Amino acid sequence: AGTLIPVSTSASSRFPIRDDLSKRLSAVWGHFGEVGTWFAADERIRLAELARAARSGLPVSPEDAAGEVVVRVAAEPASTSERWIADMVEALGTEEHYVEAMGIAARVVMGDTFLRLLGADPLPFPEAKPGQPSMKRVEPRPKRVRSWIPVGQALVPPFTQVLVPEENALTYPLIETLYMTGEDMADPDFRRGLLHRTQIELVASTLSYGNECFY
Repeated sequence: AGTLIPVSTSASSRFPIRDDLSKRLSAVWGHFGEVGTWFAADERIRLAELARAARSGLPVSPEDAAGEVVVRVAAEPASTSERWIADMVEALGTEEHYVEAMGIAARVVMGDTFLRLLGADPLPFPEAKPGQPSMKRVEPRPKRVRSWIPVGQALVPPFTQVLVPEENALTYPLIETLYMTGEDMADPDFRRGLLHRTQIELVASTLSYGNECFY
C-alpha cells in the first residue's frame, strides 16, 4: 500500500468532497512515491511534477522522452499521434515505459483538475521510496485493437494501461470514482447524489470536448 496523502479543501472551497473520493485520491497520490514497474519512485515524482507544471501552463523543458510524454499528455493530448507515440516508444525503449508515464500524467491531471475546480489546493507529492523497478512484462502480451498501443481485450478505458497492470489498477478505479463504474454505466437511470445519468454525461461530454479528448 502506498502512503496516504490527506485530502482537504482549502478555505476558498465551498464544496465537501465525498469520503470515497477523498480516500481514492489519497491512495493514488501516495503511490507516486512508490517504485513503479518501469520507473523508480524519484522518476515517477519528477514526471508527476512535470505533468502538473505543464497542465498549469508553466514553461517546461523536458530533458528526456519520458518527460516529453507527460508534458504532451498533460497539456496537449489532442496533439498526440500514432507516429509520435512510436517515436516516444523508440526513445524510451519499451511500450511499457510509455504506458506508465501516460498513467502518471493522466492521474495528475484528473486529481489536480478536480481539486482546482472545487477551489481546493492541489495535493503535495510524497517523498520517494527506495527500490528498483521490477520491469515485469505481461504474458501473454496484449494485442492492439485498432489502437496505437496494445490494449488487449477492447479499445475502452478499462484496458488502456493493461501493459502495466499496476498503473491500470490505479488509474481506472480513480476514473470510476470520479465518473461511474462499468456496472453503473449499464443503468440509464443511474444517479450519483442529485445528478441523474443524463446530467453526468452532459458534464463529462462537455469536459471531453473542451479537452479535445478522443480514443
